[in-house]
Amino acid sequence: MRIFIRYILDYFREGFNLWSHMALAVFLSFAIYINYTYNIHRTITYKYRDQYESVVYILVLYLMAFFVATAVISIFRNTNKKLRDTPIANGRFLLFGILGLILLSFDSSYYFIQFIRGSYHENYYVSRWIQSCVSNLGSFATVIVPLYLIYAVVRHFKPELYGLKLNGANVKPYLWMTLFMMPLIYVASFQPDFLETYPTYTNYHEYRFLGTAQWVTAGTYELCYGFDFLSVELFFRGFMVVALSKFVGREAILPMVAVYCFLHFGKPMGETISSIFGGYILGILAYSSRNIYGGLIAHLGVAWGMEYMAFLHT
Repeated sequence: MRIFIRYILDYFREGFNLWSHMALAVFLSFAIYINYTYNIHRTITYKYRDQYESVVYILVLYLMAFFVATAVISIFRNTNKKLRDTPIANGRFLLFGILGLILLSFDSSYYFIQFIRGSYHENYYVSRWIQSCVSNLGSFATVIVPLYLIYAVVRHFKPELYGLKLNGANVKPYLWMTLFMMPLIYVASFQPDFLETYPTYTNYHEYRFLGTAQWVTAGTYELCYGFDFLSVELFFRGFMVVALSKFVGREAILPMVAVYCFLHFGKPMGETISSIFGGYILGILAYSSRNIYGGLIAHLGVAWGMEYMAFLHT
């Protein structure tokens, strides 16, 4: 745990700006209030499902989060730092940030799933189960492959490979953090909005038609569900922090946190709020350690923990 604490303390010692954090907190609080009061994200995903408008509107939300956070950092910069040296004036940071958000918008809108939906299975229950698995694996095509292609042609991000290189990774602190989260998840699992969302695997009765035990199909789904978090960590901590920090250093963390918060707008409000703190801590750790393995372990532990707690209730 000592290295875990050291990373965080070092981050706060080296140029922490209270005003930029407070300004971003106000913005995110207002955005969360508006989203959950007027169901902005849910309206977009349901009204424009399978339409290109869903990609556009979600991209607008992500760009808003990204640019507001970037502007806040730049406005509340250190007094000895000129505006031209801030993230808002860094063309490469903005260019690759926008490119990444376009990929994320296609991924989180599930726009491409419609083109293969008819090829699943003639049985309704089996088809629903396959679609659920495929939607979680879809990030391989919308996030992982495009990010690898960017890495292959852009010299700036080498040789770290978005934090996939071990770099002496120490995962023990993340295991402790995951263990610490379990009682909190258990308490949260009694909330109605939690049980409306989790478990994400529901009883589709697909196993009856596939002639297998339910634990086989449920386990297969959970593995696919876990794979989606690989792309989440790769994008947010690997691309937005480890890679983009090549251009703006530690100031890449807050824009990541803002977009990460917006990504959770379709989840329960408590989970969205906690994503700010979780994303912030994981961002600091990824920036300091230059790898994403610890964050991936923590993220998977929490995600599968929420699934398990929800299963206990159902």
